[in-house]
Amino acid sequence: FRVFSSMFAKPFITLTASLLALACSDDQPSPSPTRDANDDSPIAPAGLNVTARAGGCGVLELVALTLREGTKNGELYVALKNAGTSPACSPSFSAELYGEAEQPLATGLGGLLVHGFYRLTDGSETVAGCVAPGEVAMVAITDLPTELATTNVSRVTYGCNFWMLDVEPIDGVRVEDVRTVARGSGVSYTGALVNGLAVPLAQPSVAVFPVTRVGRPLGVAFGNGVVDVPPGASWEFETNTVTEAGDASVAYPAHG
Repeated sequence: FRVFSSMFAKPFITLTASLLALACSDDQPSPSPTRDANDDSPIAPAGLNVTARAGGCGVLELVALTLREGTKNGELYVALKNAGTSPACSPSFSAELYGEAEQPLATGLGGLLVHGFYRLTDGSETVAGCVAPGEVAMVAITDLPTELATTNVSRVTYGCNFWMLDVEPIDGVRVEDVRTVARGSGVSYTGALVNGLAVPLAQPSVAVFPVTRVGRPLGVAFGNGVVDVPPGASWEFETNTVTEAGDASVAYPAHG
């Protein structure tokens, strides 16, 4: 049982499999989300110029992006949809940020969290995480330079890397029963990660993105475990706190 992973995907999973299952919160966030003029825009902040570099992202279309100030440094959250007819496997995303005078300000790189598990049809038993046609993957780049002021960014240029492979879908890992829990001035998320693979998952992790009503990610919350999750078993998680609850949430297994 081997794992196919992209060398470009910095946070991508290499221990057991590329993990992702999609789940939406059944509960309305509490406290109630705060709206602003950008809520219904797929790009925030308003006026930010977002373009694909030469070569672009192939079948992966950028559908939403948020550039924001984090507690320590700038953060970039992106959602991409597979507009093609075949899975895009082991995908990664990279971006360059430029100022008003086209001066380079920062670069970022991250592995996309994906929905499906697939096995290569070459008999190797290699498993890859892939974005299926019509599905949305997300990435959180939370380590932009501390000296970067996001208000100085006027343009974001981006690209993707992924593999088009001969694969067949298999059972994987899914996130269930995601709920939003009020914690002080923010919210956290609880739920269960279910291991549908034939191997244990070591140190499981879940990433939950609060999103606007148009699906734009606002941030990310992580839940991390120090246990092994046997095949067929589940792990109960609770994430750290985020300040923006959004209108819904999207959860992905992010490690294992």
